[in-house]
Formats: sequence, C-alpha cells, structure tokens
Amino acid sequence: MTAASRTLHDDDCVIGLDVGGTSTRVLAVDLAGNRIAENRGSGGNPVSRGAHTAVRNVAETLAPVMKIVPAERVRSVVMGIAGIATLKNETGEPLFNPVWRDMGLATPARLVADAVVAFTAGTPQPSGTVLIAGTGAIATGITEHKLSGRRSDGYGWLLGDLGSGFWLGREAVAATLRHVDGTGPGGGLVDAVVAAMLPAGVAPTVNRIVSEVMSNRPVALSRYAPLVTGAADDGDDLANQIVDTAVEHLVTSVNAIHTDGRLPVVLAGSLAGNDTVISRRLRPRLVAAHPGLEIRTGTDGAAGAAWLAAAEVIDDAALLGRLHTRLLSAASD
Repeated sequence: MTAASRTLHDDDCVIGLDVGGTSTRVLAVDLAGNRIAENRGSGGNPVSRGAHTAVRNVAETLAPVMKIVPAERVRSVVMGIAGIATLKNETGEPLFNPVWRDMGLATPARLVADAVVAFTAGTPQPSGTVLIAGTGAIATGITEHKLSGRRSDGYGWLLGDLGSGFWLGREAVAATLRHVDGTGPGGGLVDAVVAAMLPAGVAPTVNRIVSEVMSNRPVALSRYAPLVTGAADDGDDLANQIVDTAVEHLVTSVNAIHTDGRLPVVLAGSLAGNDTVISRRLRPRLVAAHPGLEIRTGTDGAAGAAWLAAAEVIDDAALLGRLHTRLLSAASD
C-alpha cells in the first residue's frame, strides 16, 4: 500500500484487468466499490494470441473504459495475466507498457499472475490455495497475494491438466473410440460425442473419429467437456465415471499443496468456479479431506484485480474489507 487513505479524492478510481487467452476483461471502480465502467474484449495472452495481437486486444478492450474514466484520476492499475516474468517486447521493454502510455496513464499497470486475481476474486485473505479448473487445471498456493511457489499440475494438455476441460473431452472421445471398436460401453455420452463430431447420418468409425480429432488443435478436445458434465447430470454411467475420476484428480492436486486448514481454498475456472457437476462433487470431497475448510468461489478476475489495485492506495484494512464485500461477495459465496 503506497498511499494513505486521507490523500485520496472522492473521484479517484482504480482499474483491474483479467487477461486470458479467450477474453480480456477490464473494470474501473471508485474507492467505495462503485463500478464506473467495464468492458470485455478478445484474449490478450501473448502465448496463445501472439505478442502483437495480445497488445492490440488489451488496448482495444481498455480504450472504451478510458473514454469514461479520466486518466488523471486513475490511482492504480493491476493486470492479471499468465507468464508475467516473460512479457517483454523485442527491445526488452515490458510488453504492455505502450498501452498504458497511449491511454495517458501516469504509471504502468502492476502485473500479477492470473492465479492471484482468481484467488483474490474469492477472498480478501492474503494467503491460501486456488484451484483453477477450466480448459486446463492447476492448484497453486498464494502467500501475501503472490504465488507461493507451491503448485500441483498445470503442466498443459500433453503432460497433465488432469481433471480439466481438455481432460474431460479427451476421455469422452477415447471412450467413444472404445465403444466404436467394440471394447467399451455406449450410452448417452457416446451418442452425444458422435452427434457433435460427425455430420448427421455419417456412421462413426475409428478412422473418422481419429481423423476429426487430429485435424484440429489438441486443446479443441475441451469442447466436448460440456457433453460429459451434461450426460453426468442426466445419469449416464460412463459420464459419471469420468466426472468422478476428474474430481479425484482435482482433489489430489489441492491436497498436494494445501497444508494449513485455517486458510481458504478458492475454486475458479469454468468447471470448478461455476455450478457444475464437477464443482458440486468437488466441494464435499475437499471438506472431507480438510474438515472445517472454508471454500470460496472466484469468478470475477477483473474485480479481483481492481481490488488489488485499490489495496495499492488504501491503507485501511476495514475499508478494504468492505470494498471486497461490495465488489465480490455475491460472486464468491
């Protein structure tokens, strides 16, 4: 925290950005927690989008917000993004610095790991564990609003991400192949995968299914994850087996690093953070492993980033607590 509350003005504000491969979200709030402006745009992760496109997408998403918020009133900006240690351009300058200059901001945004804003979106506590399960999956420790260095999985689709959307999709397609090959059961999930993958009336064969999968990027298998969760909700035995195994993988990841039961676990990502069959089965398994565990949900990373930005300029713990409640309590319970 760099400035005392008494030096602030009523119209001061902060900005939070949550930058992922799929989308970029920007939120400007005043220091009472009122949402002034927000916008959603295309993904700004340089790994998946490329550096030039990432910078352009972040700038285009931030620009409409800056038309509403005077740059001179912005006291702090925090951006959550993966790979913060490597985000430099060809001259060695931080990759997104030109964006802040072009927007008239006095200081660059402070970059923090995407896992940190996901954790903060669920709790104002400075330390704990966040499990992110969406397309990928990782559990990581947070200490004083920074990565602790303790992590489990998050190794990518080739080496890990067990229990993730990609993993669910791969398991669903593999089960479909076994059924088509005559070595595995069928049912609603297999029928749904075939219907989603092949044109109507085309008979499923192993070669057709493998060819369809191999003609797309591997991560595209994650598009079949909703078929698994939907079929599990409908009582499909095969889907339920896959879901239960996914939950076990995610619980194992959390258990590997969550060693202090007094600290919270925040669930984030499309599978763990939303109301899905995965999250519904995950919660009681985590509580069974850690009796009395406080489980929170982090769904609004941009608001988490905005709260971290506010913590840069507010030194009143009670005020920060009220600010978190106003910004995030409805989404994190």
